[in-house]
Amino acid sequence: MRFFFHFGAVVCLCFVLGACTASTTSTSTDQPVDSSAQNYEDLNYYYEFDDILIPKELDFQSDDSYTLDNRKFRVGIMKFTGRVEIPDLLQFFLNNMAKDNWEKIAAVKGKTSILSFEKFNKSCVIQVEDTFARDTVTIIAVETKDGSGSETDLAK
Repeated sequence: MRFFFHFGAVVCLCFVLGACTASTTSTSTDQPVDSSAQNYEDLNYYYEFDDILIPKELDFQSDDSYTLDNRKFRVGIMKFTGRVEIPDLLQFFLNNMAKDNWEKIAAVKGKTSILSFEKFNKSCVIQVEDTFARDTVTIIAVETKDGSGSETDLAK
């Protein structure tokens, strides 16, 4: 009986040690990861407006979004949802709007945070709502056009 106990213990020990060595083998022989494919997946994106960057963690909600484009202006109300850390999300918008030459006008932080930005012919308000299940980002952007729809042009 003692022999079977020692034999069983040795067999178990061999399995455990064998499993440990298999999981710690070097991966230097593995193929290198294609960094261009990895970078492509990690990209944030622009939507509707080419100077308002959207984090990749947010998904566009087409049923709750609208755009209007006419001769005088273009307006977009775009909704996005996702699960992100609110302070990181606010900092993302502050950093990237500045990179796209937006000037911060105001910022209100709380359960619902609001960031307001302006450019030469554009205004943008970003509202971030922190909820239990997911976060909602509403972006309202307005772009005035260069007078192509002025009354003098319409009279011609």
